[in-house]
Amino acid sequence: MDFKNVIGIVEESKEFKDFIKKYPHYYLVHVFTIDDAETTGVWQIGYYSKDTDKIVVFENQDDVMFIHPEADALKKEEYIQPLDLKKLTVSKEDAVNIYSDVLKENYSKELPNKTIILLQNLPEFGQVWNITLVTLALSVINIKIDAITGNVLKHTKENMMSWRA
Repeated sequence: MDFKNVIGIVEESKEFKDFIKKYPHYYLVHVFTIDDAETTGVWQIGYYSKDTDKIVVFENQDDVMFIHPEADALKKEEYIQPLDLKKLTVSKEDAVNIYSDVLKENYSKELPNKTIILLQNLPEFGQVWNITLVTLALSVINIKIDAITGNVLKHTKENMMSWRA
């Protein structure tokens, strides 16, 4: 299902309407899914409040709405930028196709294990599909795709074994 449809389902739900009526200062900041054998097609929709500096995530799974407890925002800037859905032209499927092309051209020997797909508004890049692939060899490939133009803004590969605690 398209992420815009999922947002519509969330925002039309009684749970969301009750939440936003009580906390009108929250706004849409991310759309998140993981593509692997267990979780394909489950979307999490995140809303942030500058007032509380917290994120609340809604998840619709099998027509049941879940509201995750509010959590601290992971951010570098003063606050998290909202998503502007009206400007977005690149679908998840488009982003995955672009991502696949970058993988073929630059990382063809990597065997995928899990793909994390995040739509967000980053201060340094704007609205992006931030896609991360964890490989069987414990490499992490990250590709940022402009969610308006479809341009690849950045791609990197790191080995998790080189990360230090």
